[in-house]
Amino acid sequence: SGLFGIGGALIGTPLLRVLAELPPILALATPLPVAIPSALSGAAAYWRRGLVDKTLTVRTLRVAVPMTVLGSAITHWISGAVLMVATALVLLYVAASMVVRSSAQATTAQTSLPSQRLTIASAVAGFAAGFLAIGGGIVLVPVFVRWLGVPIHRALATSLVCVAAMAIPGTLVHALLGHIDWVAAALVAVAALPASRLGAAIALRITSRTLEVLYGVVLGLFGVWFLVRTLLAQ
Repeated sequence: SGLFGIGGALIGTPLLRVLAELPPILALATPLPVAIPSALSGAAAYWRRGLVDKTLTVRTLRVAVPMTVLGSAITHWISGAVLMVATALVLLYVAASMVVRSSAQATTAQTSLPSQRLTIASAVAGFAAGFLAIGGGIVLVPVFVRWLGVPIHRALATSLVCVAAMAIPGTLVHALLGHIDWVAAALVAVAALPASRLGAAIALRITSRTLEVLYGVVLGLFGVWFLVRTLLAQ
């Protein structure tokens, strides 16, 4: 999560589903509470470098948080199989968007962020954070970079703080719905916290474009693997 600014929940879902063989809805929501300390652990390294954009964080969360609650609640009426396929497809889409990007993309931070774009992005990220329990970072990082022209390291840093904040209401709603295996969540947290700090430290030493391509390739390969496994299991 520290390396790619996504909180780790998106990757945790396929791993819990395939390796731990948790039921789909438990595999979906169980990594979400882990995203809170994991994302904050990764964000700490960026914070010390002054890379967290506080204004962007606040503007994102005021839209994203209520959408997270909505997305979490809707999962009560959606089948686990549909949620698993949706998770894989989101992985593939975001991977492609990061690898194949416009050559005209800005590479420096903008002083004035387009309000409409940010509102739409925040709403989508918040809903995805609840509906797919992915923390929202997988949506925010590409949007910050591609739509708003935020440098990749600042985008990762800001995303991690947003992920932690969005995971709180998402965790509460999914917990009330009985979607979280707390024993599995605790085991995931043991590995995720130190890994997140290590990932952030590595990211700070990688060039922006290399990090973007690496982000896309890793998510793409992971998405293909999980989609194939999910479809074969049907």
